[in-house]
Amino acid sequence: MVKIWDASSGECLQTLEGHSDSVWSAAFSHDLARLASASSDRTVKIWDASSGECLQTLEGHSDSVWSAAFSYDLARLASASSDCTVKIWDASSGECLQTLYIGKALSNISIDTTGLHLYTEIGTIAIDASMALNMTPSVTDPRNPQYQGWGLSSDGAWITYNSANLVWLPSEYRPSYSAVSGSTIGIGVGSGKVWIYNFKVDNA
Repeated sequence: MVKIWDASSGECLQTLEGHSDSVWSAAFSHDLARLASASSDRTVKIWDASSGECLQTLEGHSDSVWSAAFSYDLARLASASSDCTVKIWDASSGECLQTLYIGKALSNISIDTTGLHLYTEIGTIAIDASMALNMTPSVTDPRNPQYQGWGLSSDGAWITYNSANLVWLPSEYRPSYSAVSGSTIGIGVGSGKVWIYNFKVDNA
């Protein structure tokens, strides 16, 4: 289940029941009207945050779903799963518009305000522009993502730029956890150390 709380009073405002297994993450829409929950039951549910009504159940992942995020306009929702894919959904109809094969399970995703980029812990992924503008369902067979700017390969062995491998990382520098923001990459490794890399592209 998912509980919605008043952060000031500590009052429980809603209890959302419907998942049949653990819930790993929950995300509000920017206007706080909707909430998405991602679960080990392989589904994402979209809820009315005021009434507690389940508006959509998104089915299609073949393993646990770890993270979900609304687009700014509430039209779409992205979900990331242990099946190593990210799916982009029509938040109203529940139809899958796009499936991206990432090669690893992502635990932290968000969509930028333009709806054209998906932010993840291994880099920024371009969302199909025609799909974003027209809401036309694309082929749902998994596609390889197109990364923009700096990032990490799905196996953690490379620092990348625009999907191209640039810097090879020895095993002791490969991430257990990571974060990417613009030209800065943070890598946490098993030894407990955190490495922060800042890059600059020389256009000369």
